[in-house]
Amino acid sequence: MSSPATTADPPKKKLKLTYFNIEGVAEPIRLALILAGVAFDDERLSYKDWTAFKDKTPYGQMPVLEFLEGKANGDVKAQSGAMLRFVGREYSSTLYPTSSLYDIEEALGVVGDLKTSWGPNLYMGMRPEIYGYPKDYASTEEGKAKVQEMRQAWVANEMPRFMGYLERLLQRHEGQWIASATHVTIADCEAVVFLRSLTRGHVDHVPKDCWTKNHPELVAYVKRFCALPEIKGRYKDGLREDS
Repeated sequence: MSSPATTADPPKKKLKLTYFNIEGVAEPIRLALILAGVAFDDERLSYKDWTAFKDKTPYGQMPVLEFLEGKANGDVKAQSGAMLRFVGREYSSTLYPTSSLYDIEEALGVVGDLKTSWGPNLYMGMRPEIYGYPKDYASTEEGKAKVQEMRQAWVANEMPRFMGYLERLLQRHEGQWIASATHVTIADCEAVVFLRSLTRGHVDHVPKDCWTKNHPELVAYVKRFCALPEIKGRYKDGLREDS
């Protein structure tokens, strides 16, 4: 008589990453954890649940990373950049190695400048009050026109400059990744998430092909990342391995 089939227990989760149910600033950390082969609890809160959870966070923001084992069990950490670097160093020999440290930090700096450049154009439509406008400004005709003007100007003038910078980083590393010619790093996790975000069609006045039509090297780069065995099939919209 044959023994009943058994299934192996799932790997014990080492960490819990908590964020909204969107990609946002948590997605590069998720990608790093996946690439490092770390079992983690990907907790995604609704905006309704965020109010009650906010006071439990160190600085009133997400994502937060909680340790689920070892001496640090129960510790909750904050700041997405610190999390990304920690995961890359602690759980992988290739995502954030000392041998590529400067190249990785340089690439992260370029991506950070790109995101900083884009930020006001995004948040003028979401939180205009932080720029000195009334809270409802983006819903007024004047506000809608302002948001459209800003975003279209950024796509036409600022975005191409940064795409050129990223292409230079690729070319410096044999056209493979932006901080290494041989392996994916946390800089790629950060860059791919942002580049893909501009192709998903979810931001008004930012066409899905805003950068893909003029930057084939970067298109191939994002597709190469999305085709990695650990990542393949993760995305259903925007630029991906089979789009």
